[in-house]
Amino acid sequence: MFFHFGILLLLSQGLLGEGNVSEAIDGDSRIIGGKDASPGMANYQVSIRGHRRHQEWHSCGGSIINEEYVLTAAHCVFKKNKNDMSVVVGSHTINKGGDRYQIKKLIPHAKYSKPVVKNDIGLIQIEGKFKYNDKVQPIELLKEMAPIGKKCLFTGWGYDNLREETVPNDLQMLEYVTISNDDCTKQLKRSPYPKLVPIDKPEQLCAKRPNHKGACYGDSGGPLVIQEEKNKTVQIGVVSWVVPCAKDFPDIFASVHGYYDWIQSKIK
Repeated sequence: MFFHFGILLLLSQGLLGEGNVSEAIDGDSRIIGGKDASPGMANYQVSIRGHRRHQEWHSCGGSIINEEYVLTAAHCVFKKNKNDMSVVVGSHTINKGGDRYQIKKLIPHAKYSKPVVKNDIGLIQIEGKFKYNDKVQPIELLKEMAPIGKKCLFTGWGYDNLREETVPNDLQMLEYVTISNDDCTKQLKRSPYPKLVPIDKPEQLCAKRPNHKGACYGDSGGPLVIQEEKNKTVQIGVVSWVVPCAKDFPDIFASVHGYYDWIQSKIK
């Protein structure tokens, strides 16, 4: 399912409803491991589209966090023209369905650094307000640090085959497990990108996925979520970068907890 800017940003080249998250984490093979997300799931999921003349493509993922704002990665909006983009919500498929919204403002973090992929968090303010229904709902953000060793879920439309550069039409989901930033840093020192470590606390978080599966181009900005003890679905991360794609290294996310105050300051 994403990664690259000479290394690893998951821009495309070209989830889950609250009641069902625990079912997915418990191992429903229909929707885990890069399987199609079940109907009614991931109702917070956003497809960020790029436009050129009469062409349109899925570029990045995102999540609805209130009636006007989408949470995504900074590199999905950094130095972009809002008039060449739009967001689509309420559909699991890229080729049809959903509601389209024009963009009022792109808000990358002011300290976003592309060379070292730090502060990779951003927001999109839409024109008007999202019309909520059973397929379109906001996701709550986790205020506290994400627990280590916690099962979590990621959703996106990124490449499902890097070699053939194929993309899915249907929304995919994959199970991850959070790991400590120290463990993540140790592993990534052996990767092709040792200059991107250490992994910052609390601004970044890491998660390990099943072997030979993981995020890829087009998954950037997508939401990583967990099921809280009270069966509430909350977002803990935003896909930032990976060792492309599905290699034997953790995937790296911007931490919702680490940027919670920044997010709130921008959406008020």
